[in-house]
Amino acid sequence: MSGMNWQRVDLNLLLTFDALFRFRSVSKAAESLHLGQPATSYNLKRLRELLGDPLFERDGNVMRPTARALEIEPKVREIMTILSHDILQSNVFSPEVFEGVFKIGLTDYAEQIFGPDVFDQLQTLAPKAKILFKPVDLDNCVSALESQQVDLCIGVFPDLPSKVHSTFLYREKHLCLFDNNVLKTELPISLDTYLSTPQMIITGSEELSTQVDNTLASMNIQRNVVLGTTRFLTIRRILTGRRVIAVMAEMVGKSNLIEDELTLSEPPINIPDFDIEMVCLRGDRHHPRITWLSELVKTVVQQKVKALRDT
Repeated sequence: MSGMNWQRVDLNLLLTFDALFRFRSVSKAAESLHLGQPATSYNLKRLRELLGDPLFERDGNVMRPTARALEIEPKVREIMTILSHDILQSNVFSPEVFEGVFKIGLTDYAEQIFGPDVFDQLQTLAPKAKILFKPVDLDNCVSALESQQVDLCIGVFPDLPSKVHSTFLYREKHLCLFDNNVLKTELPISLDTYLSTPQMIITGSEELSTQVDNTLASMNIQRNVVLGTTRFLTIRRILTGRRVIAVMAEMVGKSNLIEDELTLSEPPINIPDFDIEMVCLRGDRHHPRITWLSELVKTVVQQKVKALRDT
């Protein structure tokens, strides 16, 4: 292939060959291509020179294909089909006939809360598709997108490179969760009760501290963190029946993930809110499939958040 003069290859030549093969007439082929007859004849001349074969011989009023033309016609038709259906496709995505895989990157938090609703919508609107949820975080989000392991990601992603396009989904806030059948405190929880009660935290590192502890340090006070884990469902389970507190995202506290009767309270200190975003590669955001998937995920997530906050 490297030795071939690709400057001589023109898509119009394939179109001309296809029309001549179908109509067996230069004039009819020219009409179908919206070209003049001289231009069509010139393209046939170029084809003959390129392939070293007459391709079509005049037999009365009919241009009969040669053996070489009959041989290459299926391949030309295949190329035309690939061009029209796979390369020059219209900017429309039809989920009802899509048989591929939707790949969505989610944090543990996002998968537990939004995964079931996203799954239900995709099963309804794209019944032939498969769905893959993959764990992502700030450290591997970009590489997962670039390697096409995922189409998009949902989570907290500050300071991403410019190659990544971000869509705001909602603003999350923190709440204190605890079993008030055990703690027996007035609401909202006081700072004294908050500081005197053992606490559990979500942490991705070996450190038993978060930004909350930095805030407390600036106030010259500290809390007693007794457990750290990456799994918020573990904390939800441990809270029941124990004198412990956890500061967790509002959606985690309000989601009916397990059977418990925990109390939610505003924290006694100021804990900054944070944004939940959906991200994809900037160069891929106009792809019809990814555009459709992004709009669906955005709608599902925002409707879920509204429903939880209205309860």
